[in-house]
Amino acid sequence: MNPKTLAPLALLLIVAGCAHSGERFERAASMEAAALDPWERTNRKIYATNRAVDRAVLKPTVKAYRAVMPGAAQRGIRNVYDNFNEPQNFVHAVLQGKFASAFRALDRTLVNTVLGVGGLADHATGMGLEEQPHDFGQTMAVYGLRSGPYLVMPFFGPSTLRDGIGFTVDFVVDPVDFGAREVLNTGGRIAKIGFRVVDARASVAESGEQFLTGSADEYATVRSAWLQLRRAELFDGAPPALPDEDEEIVPYDSPASEPAPAPSPVRAPDSATAPSTPETADRAAAPPQF
Repeated sequence: MNPKTLAPLALLLIVAGCAHSGERFERAASMEAAALDPWERTNRKIYATNRAVDRAVLKPTVKAYRAVMPGAAQRGIRNVYDNFNEPQNFVHAVLQGKFASAFRALDRTLVNTVLGVGGLADHATGMGLEEQPHDFGQTMAVYGLRSGPYLVMPFFGPSTLRDGIGFTVDFVVDPVDFGAREVLNTGGRIAKIGFRVVDARASVAESGEQFLTGSADEYATVRSAWLQLRRAELFDGAPPALPDEDEEIVPYDSPASEPAPAPSPVRAPDSATAPSTPETADRAAAPPQF
């Protein structure tokens, strides 16, 4: 490779490694701007349309898919897609300066391709090499690009402006699509995408419905849950704790922080200080009469 190309690449990797742990990344990973939801009116309309499509089309299709396709076959298809996605994980891990995670993606690809017969079986996870997913939205956050407003994407659901752009880029450069373009025509590629959507919907069919059961405002529930989940993903599953805004902090010099005055002594009744006599001792020891 040309040395003139290596120098900018090395600088890019160094900047990426520094950016991930700095305050710039923490600000970019914040979801405060997205939580304000300035596009709520439009987002609610898109959410309602997505739910209508889900109930009318996806949900019946998923039921048929799960009834026809054995569970082992479903897991095998999902494993193949995950294995083909490891090159994306590798590229984004390198761009983010996470070299250990990049080598994890290479290890998983090698193990699951060879031992898992092309990725049908996920032996890497059983060996302690769990998947560490990365995406273009996370890469942009590492370089300081903030989330922007909360965004509900048609058919694909919750996102933010930044992550929606990242999702589109990852979708366009999907490694599975590169192989599909060589062996499938346009109709076949559309069918593949539809099959992938159905398989993804099937993987969350039960948990998603249970999560929304009894919710007074489905839209607000999904938005809150997704923003928390996405923040955790940006920090690779270990986000820093947020300050508890509900906890009331008492100022140090406030009256509440001063020690309470000692209680005043209570004067004992005269009978308590009177000298004990055999008669009073007998009356004290005698049980009460009813």
